[in-house]
Amino acid sequence: MKKLKYKILRSIPLCLIRIIDPFSYLIERFVLSLSKEIPPHSRILDAGSGETPFKKFFKDHKYVAIDTRWGDPDWDYSKLNVIGDLIKLPFKKEIFNAALCTQVLEHVKEPKAILKELYRVLKLGGVLYLSAPQGWGIHQAPHDYFRFTSYALRYLLEEAEFEFVYIKPCCGYFGYLANRLTVFPKVLFWQIKCPWLRILLAPLELVSYLLFVLIFPLILNAIDFLDHERTYTLNYFVKARKS
Repeated sequence: MKKLKYKILRSIPLCLIRIIDPFSYLIERFVLSLSKEIPPHSRILDAGSGETPFKKFFKDHKYVAIDTRWGDPDWDYSKLNVIGDLIKLPFKKEIFNAALCTQVLEHVKEPKAILKELYRVLKLGGVLYLSAPQGWGIHQAPHDYFRFTSYALRYLLEEAEFEFVYIKPCCGYFGYLANRLTVFPKVLFWQIKCPWLRILLAPLELVSYLLFVLIFPLILNAIDFLDHERTYTLNYFVKARKS
């Protein structure tokens, strides 16, 4: 099911993903901005790259993907350049112009050590693009250890000697609520073990998908601009520099 979902999402244009799955759209847009900022032929490290979904944005760069391969068991890791532990990157110091690390820090036991390794392999002036969750359910268990506030991310990056450029929440309360509502059918119906009861409740399950996966999220995402404080958010996007 998950593998099918990923394949479907990756075949959909970004303009449609923005409506269907705003969270995935925002991460794609974040990485796309990196690919446009970094000069062609620069060396890019994608740390914790999984199935390398962002490789398509770096056709004019020297893109290197590394992962430990302990993420989703349904993922295809065949496109990785290197299989290795991020806490001890198998690269010399100061060889990358930029590093990308999206939705990875929550899955490592020593996030500060990972950030220090990324700092080590970046050239002076090199840029780190990072995303990490504040509000999210357990995923890729048992390798799911942390959630981060903006203050936690700032602390960890400063400890690793990075200089902040920006840190931004990906959404506000309404966007956060929209995303959480999409889990409603899974929590209510997927845990039912009795086959005949699941069949009996099928009409209600279909209605729940219509309401909680489509209609309510569309409305909530549309009004997310009303939350100016954005202390409730799914994710943070960070740009930091080795200065």
